[in-house]
Amino acid sequence: MIGVKAGPRRGSTIARAGLGWLGLAILATVWQLLGMELHTAVFPTFITSLVAAWHVVTSSTLTTDIIPSLERTAAGFLISAIIGITAGMVIGHYETVRDWTSAVVDFMRSLPTPLLVPIAIVVFGINGRMVVVTIISAAVWPILINTANGTSTIEPTMIDTAKTYGLRGRKLFLKVVLPAASPQIFAGLRVALSVSLAVMVVAEMLGGGSGIGYFIANAQQSFNIGGSYGGVIVLGCLGWIFDTLFLMFERRLLAWQRGTVGGLLDV
Repeated sequence: MIGVKAGPRRGSTIARAGLGWLGLAILATVWQLLGMELHTAVFPTFITSLVAAWHVVTSSTLTTDIIPSLERTAAGFLISAIIGITAGMVIGHYETVRDWTSAVVDFMRSLPTPLLVPIAIVVFGINGRMVVVTIISAAVWPILINTANGTSTIEPTMIDTAKTYGLRGRKLFLKVVLPAASPQIFAGLRVALSVSLAVMVVAEMLGGGSGIGYFIANAQQSFNIGGSYGGVIVLGCLGWIFDTLFLMFERRLLAWQRGTVGGLLDV
């Protein structure tokens, strides 16, 4: 039975990947034709932008801007994950805590992130720490909310059964609550990853002093149009790589849930 299902499943995965690459090829072709038709400096062709992107990743920009951006994104995302998962499990598990914090969470997550950048600049200055703090202020909320929702929907019978086996406190959270809520936690983590990348760019553009966002903004201000489009392509590739690696990690870590009710399904 397993051998019979593996073939179609693998074939459908390859077909989906092929359609994805076909979509990118169509987008690149339209971009190239539109750039050739407009023939304007403010909208270079896809090939010109691709060459500029290659220059970005093979020049000193790699070490001065791209790598610092990756470090800030990773730091902000990891800290957001620790805070969001820990606080989310507590809020979701204890109804009293959820009642006390619901209004605060709704208020804080509704604040526009660009509004917080000037405040972060005043408090932390124009440096990488400001960018990391700004990322945390935006990325922590999807993780916290998804974790709290996943924790609050766990069957009470499961919790009571675990308690009868002596699981309480930290052991209860690590061995029962965390695995049961993991699908929704990973959904929040995936959203937070894209949020981290987007907020990183905004923070660097407004006051990072370095980074890929700073590079794109500086290229636009110095009329280096090709460089700015090249930076956008590099940024898009980074987002795609992050998401692909995250999905691979999620599939491996949550493989035990495949085929279960409410678990991950390969269709």
